[in-house]
Amino acid sequence: MKTRSLLTLVFAVALAAVGAVWIKSLVPPESPSGSLQFLSAAPGLYIFDRDGKKTDLAKLEGKVAIVHFWATWCPPCVEEIPALSRFWDKYRTRDDVQLFAVSVDKDWKAIDAFMQKNPSAIPLFHDPGASTAKRFGTVQYPETYVVNAKGRVLLRVQGAVNWSDPDLRNRIEQILAGS
Repeated sequence: MKTRSLLTLVFAVALAAVGAVWIKSLVPPESPSGSLQFLSAAPGLYIFDRDGKKTDLAKLEGKVAIVHFWATWCPPCVEEIPALSRFWDKYRTRDDVQLFAVSVDKDWKAIDAFMQKNPSAIPLFHDPGASTAKRFGTVQYPETYVVNAKGRVLLRVQGAVNWSDPDLRNRIEQILAGS
């Protein structure tokens, strides 16, 4: 009888431990949205311009930043670039907003070939190995983050954005007004 009680107790404890681990696994990991400082717990969120100049997205402050991760091999991304370009044409002269169109392509060769066929004046950057995109939590493209002037992520859009959508423009205008 004692053996049976002991086995029942051991089984109950093991079942409770497995249940606790399972329940803990249901809690999603900490969201990448919140602030770039949260994202920068490890060293730098680096992206690179065409000349190889490094920009650390974790250190952006003072302007609203639109961080758009994309790739030339991604059909929704390719479809979205002309609309993003038209959107940026309306904001590019403002001092309070900046755009980072961050390609996760293998190299600049692919980006340059794409842009030759699809001319655009959007500010292009490269994220080698998609390391910064991964730290943002981006695993599918396109994905866009709008960050206020204090470095807080206020808007995250997974998938293609309708850049001419009045609701989106109003939201961005509100963020700009609040900065």
